[in-house]
Amino acid sequence: MIQNSYLSIGQNDLAYLEAVLKTGSTFYNQLAVQCQQVAEKFLKGYLERLMLEEDASDLLRKHNMKRMAAKLNQLRPELQLDTVGLAYLTDFYFDARYPGDDFFEVTREELEKCLDIMYDTIHRLQALDLPEGAERK
Repeated sequence: MIQNSYLSIGQNDLAYLEAVLKTGSTFYNQLAVQCQQVAEKFLKGYLERLMLEEDASDLLRKHNMKRMAAKLNQLRPELQLDTVGLAYLTDFYFDARYPGDDFFEVTREELEKCLDIMYDTIHRLQALDLPEGAERK
């Protein structure tokens, strides 16, 4: 059952992505967008957990994962989240989904890079020692 939280929805999105990948899907644009969505939800989930005493609404309303990661790195320097990689992944939110000057077709190699960035982000966040239930209400 999916709970009403960024982390729960992110975990559900990750399970969906992994199920689709197992089929051998070559819809690389959609898969890259899904990587972006998973990473963003995990970042927002941990921001909510770590910024209990601060207003996180500006970071939570936007899609700038570089800013989210920079804030998390500031709060927990041991994270060392890849802000450059996450900036790269952020571009897929629009550029792989909508027509326009910046639209592009995602290659298998680019998808692999998206997956690497996403999994690296998830693993670093999950390595944090956080008390359960430490979430903004």
